[in-house]
Amino acid sequence: MKDAGMNGREIEFIPDRLIDEPVVFRGLTDSEVVFIIFSALIFWIPTSIIALIPFGYGLWGVALGSGLSITTLILIGNYLKNLKRRMPDGLHIVYLKKMAQQKISFISFGYIDTSQSWDIRRENPVKKIEFKPEE
Repeated sequence: MKDAGMNGREIEFIPDRLIDEPVVFRGLTDSEVVFIIFSALIFWIPTSIIALIPFGYGLWGVALGSGLSITTLILIGNYLKNLKRRMPDGLHIVYLKKMAQQKISFISFGYIDTSQSWDIRRENPVKKIEFKPEE
């Protein structure tokens, strides 16, 4: 007797999104949230400390940098939520790489953005050589 959903020893149907990362916060997956938070912390905490040292409040820079990191997560989450809404899974990364390649001149991900045509630049057409089979 054939088992339901089985084709011999192989499974006939595997849901497409079975092994995808779950959405955790504002349409972002767990790895995206962690990457954004760490990147924002690495940028905002030193910037805030350096900005507040002349006023004698350097330690408050850590608190300000943490708050700005959370704000950055919310703003980037909103942007990516709207961007992902129009695209299939994973295509937003390709879109962001293409935009970075267009906007920043020294970044290249290998995407072709320009449309070109090549020409062989021949004046006369190439003559076809016909071979006669040996008998």
